[in-house]
Amino acid sequence: MPWFLVNKMFFCCDNCIGRNDRPFLFSHVINIVTGPKEDRHLLIGLHTVVDVYCGNCREVLGWKYERAYEASQKYKERKCILENSKIVKENQ
Repeated sequence: MPWFLVNKMFFCCDNCIGRNDRPFLFSHVINIVTGPKEDRHLLIGLHTVVDVYCGNCREVLGWKYERAYEASQKYKERKCILENSKIVKENQ
């Protein structure tokens, strides 16, 4: 049986840069665990984020926005950024 993390992509983040690959913003993600909250200065401003890990193997998949300090970024709160290479396996 497939091991699903997400049920629907929320928004392709064209102006976002991931750690290793193109990131995608999701409104609902399952089968994950999160790390501790920390403030990070990202290219789009200061955010409180938590790292997101696979609930099965514990590999870092991306991060979740807990708080956005700029009004223009508030839509990202409680949403996850997952990198394409971490959630898609080629030839499957």
